[in-house]
Amino acid sequence: MGAAREQVVVIAENPKAGSGEGRALVEQLASGLTSHGYQVVRERDPEAIRRLVHPLDKACDAGSAARPACVVCAGGDGTIGMVANWVDAKTPLAVLPLGTENLLAKQLGFDRQVDALITRIASGKTFVIDAGEANGKLFLVVASVGFDAEVVRLLAARRTGPIRHSTWVRPILQALGSYRFPEIRVRTDTHPAPVRTRWAFLFNMPRYALGLRFVAEGDCADGMLDLCCFRGGRWWSGLRYLAGVIAGVHRGWRDTHVEQASWIRIEADEAVPYQLDGDPGGELPLEVRVLPQRLTIVGSL
Repeated sequence: MGAAREQVVVIAENPKAGSGEGRALVEQLASGLTSHGYQVVRERDPEAIRRLVHPLDKACDAGSAARPACVVCAGGDGTIGMVANWVDAKTPLAVLPLGTENLLAKQLGFDRQVDALITRIASGKTFVIDAGEANGKLFLVVASVGFDAEVVRLLAARRTGPIRHSTWVRPILQALGSYRFPEIRVRTDTHPAPVRTRWAFLFNMPRYALGLRFVAEGDCADGMLDLCCFRGGRWWSGLRYLAGVIAGVHRGWRDTHVEQASWIRIEADEAVPYQLDGDPGGELPLEVRVLPQRLTIVGSL
């Protein structure tokens, strides 16, 4: 992917995330890419981003018919997930992490070093990763059902700007006081008998927020998803599970279920929320499958 005049790099910016520092980093990135001979297109409007990167839209738009040399997601995990749902499997993606946790960026080796990012884009090297598809929508790091998803739902309902770690305190306390931990049923292609549980996490990557590691595998290119379920139905059970995850001993507990699967269906007899990469997804039922080699990432893993 050597730089050439006709090669286009799209910088997809999240209008809700990023600070003054973030905007300065995007300016630096755009300037540096231009100096390397790329045509840089910056866009903040989601619909305009979709038209730039979606293969069907490009086919109808003579001005953007060629696949971009790269699409840079300048934002957090939500921005990456938004773009990932629109690009085809061959469009190279890169990340300029401007969110709070930046889970995917950390696990794929992206940071805020703009010069290193430009070098990575210009190198021409790429690798592929799997994605999860949940009720028709992609997720790249994690989908979860239950208390965790309820916290995400409450946060999204009151979000007005960038998310900080402190932003999570109020929705966590609110969920602790109101969530009832209903039973959910989980079926997989490797475990057809339903697992009856209260919490469910499905991982495409090995780590969650704050570096927590629920599963031992979590290989994003193995054609499988990693499922972790907890059966306890009280908030203090959550504290125990958190301690177990931190200590790395939870996988040996009788009320924990861990397996790998390529297809998962989760149901409940009442309304239970689910979330995808930190964004509300809706309510059960949820059907999930792995999409092997769904995305192309700039650089080397």
